[in-house]
Amino acid sequence: MKTMSVLFCALSAVVATAAVSAETPAVSTAQAIKQTLDASAAAWSAGDLKTFMECYERAPGTRYVSAGGVVEGYEAIESMYASRFQKPGASLGKLTLELIDVKPLGTQYAFVIGRYHLKPDTGAEVSGLTTLLFHKVGSRWLISSDHSS
Repeated sequence: MKTMSVLFCALSAVVATAAVSAETPAVSTAQAIKQTLDASAAAWSAGDLKTFMECYERAPGTRYVSAGGVVEGYEAIESMYASRFQKPGASLGKLTLELIDVKPLGTQYAFVIGRYHLKPDTGAEVSGLTTLLFHKVGSRWLISSDHSS
């Protein structure tokens, strides 16, 4: 009888754990990447370079590609953006990012196609496509390669 009580308690614990797991589903790759991009866009709109850069992988091989060329390395990308953030009296405008497609490439990488919308305080909105390679570092999805045009 004592064995049955122990088995019943153990089974109850397993069932309770399974129920909690079922109630708290993991965030999907697309949701996690969307959260990263939303936080980055909010930081851009607030003029907060440090927080904006948190979406990029802090690695020497991280790349940013645009019509102006290729910038390689986290520090170089941060310097490129700093010139935009530090213009006296200049507002960066409101940035929003729209996910078009997220293709997981195994468990550590995802290829993302998106569209950015940048609405300056004055003038017309600028919009374009971006392709991003995200790398999962620990529990965070970070941009390893950014091609925006």
